[in-house]
Amino acid sequence: MRKNKGNTQNPEKDGAAGSTDRPAPAKLKGLPVFILVLTVIPSVSFCLGAGAIFLYRLYETLPMHTQLQNIEQSVVSKVLDKDGKPIHEFSVERRFWVSLDKIPVGLQTAVIATEDRKFYSHWGIDVMRNISAVFVNLARGKKAQGASTITQQLARNLYLSSDKTFIRKIREVLTAVQLERSYTKREIMELYLNQVYLGAGVYGMQAAAEHYYSKNVGELTLNECAVLAGTIQLPEHHRPDKPDNVDRTTARRNSVLKAMTVAKFIGADAFKAVIDEPVVANPKIYRPPVAPYFMEMVRKYISDKYGDELLYNGGLVIHTTLDPAAQDSTERSAARAVASLQKRLNRMFLDGSGADRQLGISRQTYLDNFDSVYTKNAADYATLHDTLKYRKAQIAVVALESSTGAILTLIGGRDFQESKFNRATQAKRQPGSLFKPFVYTAAMDNGLNPATVILDQPITLVTPEGEWRPENYDRKFLGPMSIRDALAKSNNLVAIQVFTRVGGQTVVDYAAQMGIKQKLNPVPSLAIGSCEVIPMEIISAYSAFPNRGIRAEPYFINKITDKNGRILEKAAVREHQVISPQTAFLMTSMLGSVVCCGTAASIPGLGFRRPAGGKTGTTNEYSDAWFVGFTPQITTGVWTGVDERRSMGHGVTGSAAAVPVWVDAMKELHKNLPRQEFSRPMGTKGLMICSQSFGFAKSSCPKQKVEYFKYETMVDSCNVHGIARGLRSGDEMDIFGPSRRGAASGGAGGGANTGGSGGGGNSGGSQPAKKPSFMF
Repeated sequence: MRKNKGNTQNPEKDGAAGSTDRPAPAKLKGLPVFILVLTVIPSVSFCLGAGAIFLYRLYETLPMHTQLQNIEQSVVSKVLDKDGKPIHEFSVERRFWVSLDKIPVGLQTAVIATEDRKFYSHWGIDVMRNISAVFVNLARGKKAQGASTITQQLARNLYLSSDKTFIRKIREVLTAVQLERSYTKREIMELYLNQVYLGAGVYGMQAAAEHYYSKNVGELTLNECAVLAGTIQLPEHHRPDKPDNVDRTTARRNSVLKAMTVAKFIGADAFKAVIDEPVVANPKIYRPPVAPYFMEMVRKYISDKYGDELLYNGGLVIHTTLDPAAQDSTERSAARAVASLQKRLNRMFLDGSGADRQLGISRQTYLDNFDSVYTKNAADYATLHDTLKYRKAQIAVVALESSTGAILTLIGGRDFQESKFNRATQAKRQPGSLFKPFVYTAAMDNGLNPATVILDQPITLVTPEGEWRPENYDRKFLGPMSIRDALAKSNNLVAIQVFTRVGGQTVVDYAAQMGIKQKLNPVPSLAIGSCEVIPMEIISAYSAFPNRGIRAEPYFINKITDKNGRILEKAAVREHQVISPQTAFLMTSMLGSVVCCGTAASIPGLGFRRPAGGKTGTTNEYSDAWFVGFTPQITTGVWTGVDERRSMGHGVTGSAAAVPVWVDAMKELHKNLPRQEFSRPMGTKGLMICSQSFGFAKSSCPKQKVEYFKYETMVDSCNVHGIARGLRSGDEMDIFGPSRRGAASGGAGGGANTGGSGGGGNSGGSQPAKKPSFMF
């Protein structure tokens, strides 16, 4: 039964029981492996993929191969004066590039000893140093030891930030390896020593040597080399020019010397010789900005043509035309002139506004403390009528080398920080009598000569605005006057009559030909300066008179080179023959009379006694005061006034306000120049004329003087003393000997003597030797 009972069991149950008791262990063993495969492999794949993407993205942020091959460090652009001496800099980072050969070996080894002793043996990364640094920093619980090699530091300085992140560190390592593949060790060291920051806004060893020791890097002592090498770690903390840093800097210097000894870069004797030396800096003394308006012209020119990147970071060398000694002398004189004019304007303000009485203080107290008192009460003066408002005196000065157009000095205003507006090159001002030479220049080519007599008498002109009755400055009439005398005394009525005789449009054409670019209306009042001119333009125009009728375009940059010495551009003198040499000579002679015995006769008394010519100018209500004058070598112009074109006060003429500044400028400008005389060109003649009739002098004429004419000019004999007779050219006796008939107008015909006193040769080669030149 038991057997049958056993045989009668449900086979399905048996099967079920079998499946439960035997196959189960095999399934349990396979399941974890399956789960592991399903989870780990995808995770690993994901991590590998993410890592690959991360590294690829990181690689994309690394410098390109072309960037590594063409490292351009920011280098200071230098501005040099006419003699090649530095006078200004343009930079963002103050850095001067020098080759490794010019950097002392002592400085190189000092840097290696302290920053990276295995520099010449590793491939950009010092693995053992990194491992050591990790353990040291973990042991001390802070970053106590760095591990970056010189190459890594260079990579960080060139391409990366200073952020202390893991990603930045990886980039630094990878970039360092790339640098090592692209450059030799010497090239990397050169890059590093020119790139590294050393405090006080200076980068690179040359800039640091100049800033801290006032010398070139090649002149540094071992002591100074150790100090600079030690500065790299904490630049502001160890810079040697700060008294508070002396102890720290000395300790750091000593550490560098010890490291050099350990690395066997110096011996025990050298160590002992230097270790006791004090740490003493000799900081460079930076001059105040030189010629700020001139430098702004340089900055703008370079920026517009080459861009700010090259200007501030490209290491350009800009050779300018500036004469710094003359600029300095002129600035001091201009400051005195402005201060004197300002006192006058201050008094005028008190006269008109009564500000001193309103405040209940004495006039003298207000004047003595004008700036502070005015500033304190400026809001109360804002409502004053325009004619009563406070004015500031301004000035502009330009000096040109007449033969080339080189700008030697330039002042554009009283204070560049106060106003960037350059009055020398931008202001449009009325010239007053300064315009008269253009009238007489046209006259010399249109039938008149220096001895032509014009009657100084009252005149009435009909204009579209009605009748106009012009007057002379002193409201007097002198009767018959020669053109020479009329120009010397700045006679208005003679100038207007000559203007109408020659023709207004002719005068306008001559002025434009000589360089005046502003629009001029050919009306009679133009003869006495009822127009606007820019100081630079009219000064340049005047430079044609002493330069044989040739006007050279003004320029202020001689040459520009890049940091490798390659010439980017070089100035070429641009000349224009604007009037004939003969006309230029006659005008030079007449303008010489202004200086010797006219409105600028104070010049010799002020200490400038070289041959000179020029013209004063004063406008209505004394709102502008000018003097533009020249010697055979230099043409200089001075303008004074106020921006709003208001009066500077009665008596502020060109003679009083502008001439003294001109004299001071010309004294310094001519300090190292030989004395030269104006020379007479072919095609002109010098005759003795009667001082009363201005005709060809006879023996019976009691007073005689020399006058100059174009060779073909007919000169009548004196009709006052003895019997008159008409003479034509060739009949008169040229008192200076025969003069060949040169071209009377246009072109360069006729030439000019180029010698000094007693000038010898001439361009035509046919004038007699030792033909005299003349001083007026």
